[in-house]
Amino acid sequence: MDHDVLMHQMRERFEEEFAKALQALEDAPDGHWIDASEMAFRDAALTVAREGLELAVQAKIDADPTAQAAAFSPSGPGDQRPSARAQ
Repeated sequence: MDHDVLMHQMRERFEEEFAKALQALEDAPDGHWIDASEMAFRDAALTVAREGLELAVQAKIDADPTAQAAAFSPSGPGDQRPSARAQ
């Protein structure tokens, strides 16, 4: 897992999301700066947190040599249980 690559990717995403939130604040009418922009900032933070976690976990999985061997589908081709219709 390359920390520098992940940091670069998430830094770009943070800047994109923060720019959207700043634009919402800029567009907010006088006297309504907070209520017109707070959800944009909350959404930006949640988006970056969710995407960061997804990216980091996927990178960790990709870097783990045993991850592919451990991956399975509960109903994939190796599933030999009879189907509900057959029972």
